[in-house]
Amino acid sequence: MQTHNGTIQADGAELYYQTVGGGTPVLVLQGGLSEAGATDQLAGHLARSGHLVITHDRRGISRSIVHRPTGLPALDQHAADAATILRTLDVGPALVVGASIGALIGLHLAINHPDQVRVLVAHEPPMPGLVHDPQREADLDRIEAMAATDVVAAIQLMGAITGGGAREVSEPDAASPAPVGDLMANLRYFFTHDFPAVRSSSLTAAGVKPAAQAARVLPTGGIASRQGWEHRCAAALAEGLGQPLVELPGGHNGLVSNPRGVAGELLHLLHQEAVS
Repeated sequence: MQTHNGTIQADGAELYYQTVGGGTPVLVLQGGLSEAGATDQLAGHLARSGHLVITHDRRGISRSIVHRPTGLPALDQHAADAATILRTLDVGPALVVGASIGALIGLHLAINHPDQVRVLVAHEPPMPGLVHDPQREADLDRIEAMAATDVVAAIQLMGAITGGGAREVSEPDAASPAPVGDLMANLRYFFTHDFPAVRSSSLTAAGVKPAAQAARVLPTGGIASRQGWEHRCAAALAEGLGQPLVELPGGHNGLVSNPRGVAGELLHLLHQEAVS
């Protein structure tokens, strides 16, 4: 399969991106601290089915270097970065698949840059403005306090409670390449910028509805994470948009843990959208 990687100049930053395949463009927005290559297996499955799959290191993560602050709120800035990548590659509007914070960024992309999104699959977006959970907030308070002195312990605790704490069963051959960036630098950036941005998000289904009239927004949840707060966010978003929640194989991290199964479901969803 044809692959390519490079950098794109964005407002105050240099963004690393990579592509695989060719055909209908699909932008995959990573969750957590994941680099562009975290969803390589998912990208490969989609590329073999006639798609150009685009991924990138989010601003401040690994190879995407921040030169100066822009003043934009973090989620809006990440959405603007995604739009810059699509416009620079001249492939929009694209099919967009986002997981966790990537799903929340995808929602901001659809709201702020509707010309760049055809369909958005939003997998378990963390939306505290939509689903308030006092226990979740207490857990995040603990993580925030821990991050002030030990970012590694903080991300481990965050991983333990994400998706309801359920153990995610991976496909036998599921794997991701070893990270290439500086883990400590990534963690410090994440807890300084992205973590508080998600915590303070006030986005609700009502805020998404105007964007959903221009591009189809498809909330999804993991079969293995039905008890998780993020799954409940996806379900509430689907209900607010007046549509059923679609479930994908795996849990909150299903794009990585179950790439073959998730790719199959995504291709089915995208085919349905193409013929509707």
